[in-house]
Amino acid sequence: MPSYVTHHIFATTVQRVTDDTCAHIAEANPAAYRWGAQGPGPLSFYHTPFPGAVRRLPQRICTEPPAAFFEALCHAATQERGTAALAYTFGFCTYYALSRVTHAFLEAQADRLALYMPGYSAEARRKLVESDIDGILISCYIAAEPAGYEAYRLLDPNAAECTVLARVLSRAVRETLGMRLSPAAVYRALHDMRRVLHLTHSGSHLRSRVQRFEHLMGKSGLASSLIRPAEPLAADCANQEHRPWPSRGEERTDSFCDLFDAAVPLAVSLQRAVLSRYYQQKPLDPLFFPTDFTGEPVKK
Repeated sequence: MPSYVTHHIFATTVQRVTDDTCAHIAEANPAAYRWGAQGPGPLSFYHTPFPGAVRRLPQRICTEPPAAFFEALCHAATQERGTAALAYTFGFCTYYALSRVTHAFLEAQADRLALYMPGYSAEARRKLVESDIDGILISCYIAAEPAGYEAYRLLDPNAAECTVLARVLSRAVRETLGMRLSPAAVYRALHDMRRVLHLTHSGSHLRSRVQRFEHLMGKSGLASSLIRPAEPLAADCANQEHRPWPSRGEERTDSFCDLFDAAVPLAVSLQRAVLSRYYQQKPLDPLFFPTDFTGEPVKK
């Protein structure tokens, strides 16, 4: 999946062009919308660096058919007072749209990066690709210097909406996956994600220290791949040169920005459907969910 800054920029882009009502609700609940744009990602930071069932949940959510999960999010949102829960669900819409459109691209770029980073694992290469694209989009959309931009400040785990979204995600996970996830665990995951992101964006001196530690462990890129490069990588991870890349047996030449733009109308349409589901109790059309979060077709 794209990294957190890319998801934030995408959600902000969608907010500018979506339905006026959706945009107003997102603007009134900025923290809920921003955290929703991270999807289930915060759960992967729960009690980092220790493994556990909660940290494996994002993978389960992203590879299950998403229709039931979004129905559960909407149902949970209707049980909350105010519109913070709805804003959170709108943010989740943007996460789904961008993830399903770009996942195959990111996998292809990570595979290609093996030519430049032969000692990196597949996971480390993928994280480095995501971090590199974060930096490129920061330059293009925020007009800031990527390495020094304190993007972690975009996410506020202490905002009042966080207790609401913690309950919403907790209920949705319980309803669709049958796993008990307490709101307290979700709330802790938000704080853990913010803490890790703060730590990994503390400057170039941290990168060198982390890389020395990785070298001693024999795990290149294990953590340093989360730190944005000061300059775009020579590998052109965003594919601005439009090189061919494989996607489920086909060859494509899209750049990341092409896919980013293509995902916008998908997110807008889904937000409008969620709005109708919330106020009119109109069920979500399964046609909105032809694939899971990774772009794999949903089996009928």
